[in-house]
Amino acid sequence: MTTARLAAVLAGTRPPGVYRWLSRAHPSAVRRELAAASWAVHQLDGKALGGRLDLFDRCAEELSFPAWSGRGWDAFFDCLADLSWLAWRGHVLLWEQYGGLARSDVKAWRQAHQVFVEAIAARREAGAPPLYVLLRGAGPVQEPDGTALIPTL
Repeated sequence: MTTARLAAVLAGTRPPGVYRWLSRAHPSAVRRELAAASWAVHQLDGKALGGRLDLFDRCAEELSFPAWSGRGWDAFFDCLADLSWLAWRGHVLLWEQYGGLARSDVKAWRQAHQVFVEAIAARREAGAPPLYVLLRGAGPVQEPDGTALIPTL
């Protein structure tokens, strides 16, 4: 059965965004639950991210970015804001151990967070299927600009 937190995602009662996810649910169970509702789970292993290029490459692989996508922040934004090549009702990017990037490359963490937030907003404005980024594991609890806590789901 879907956790209450995931039920809020599926029902749209929590807006798409970047959230710290405190659940211990196994990724395969999350994938099964969301797939039953025609949602995709894209898993990102933060332990494998030493910097921005690793982030670009892992996301390109997991989200099947088109061959034309580049390895820069603008291309990363463009792909995240689009995702039209993936036919799902919604997307959850489960970023395990997200704090690794924040420790190894603070600038990349700051930029990645900003791009995710902006791409999610662009998707919402365009009426595209929602994208949620769920940050799990040890990592920063404040948004990179220090103005607020990263909300929890």
